[in-house]
Amino acid sequence: MRMLAVIMAGLLTALGWQWWRLNDTQQQISTQQAAIQNQNKMLTQKNSQLIALNILVQTSNREQMKLYAAAEETSALLQQRQRQIEELTHENETFRRWAAASLPDAVIRLRQRPAITGGQSFRDWLSQNNALPSGSDQPAQ
Repeated sequence: MRMLAVIMAGLLTALGWQWWRLNDTQQQISTQQAAIQNQNKMLTQKNSQLIALNILVQTSNREQMKLYAAAEETSALLQQRQRQIEELTHENETFRRWAAASLPDAVIRLRQRPAITGGQSFRDWLSQNNALPSGSDQPAQ
């Protein structure tokens, strides 16, 4: 009878230990499944971001190609216009004299003015030495 009790106790202990291992393994499996689902969700998000980025890159490349083509076309038109001006200058005495004449003073002053690239650069240019009269001043009569 004692032997049966010892065997039963051993079997119950082994069964309890196996049940504990099974429960622990199931917890690990559920934890790993949750981690896999989380990683799948993140992978799906990253994949959709990569797809969107790929679409943006392709669109950018197409637009860049269009800009390069437009720049080449503009360059070709500019060269054509320059050749036409040279041809007209060489064949027409009036054009030749006009091209050789000096520019008027007002145009020379405009060409000497620095390039204005925005409101702030215009205000800076005005404040240096070319200030306009304020609107409240009455013009001299």
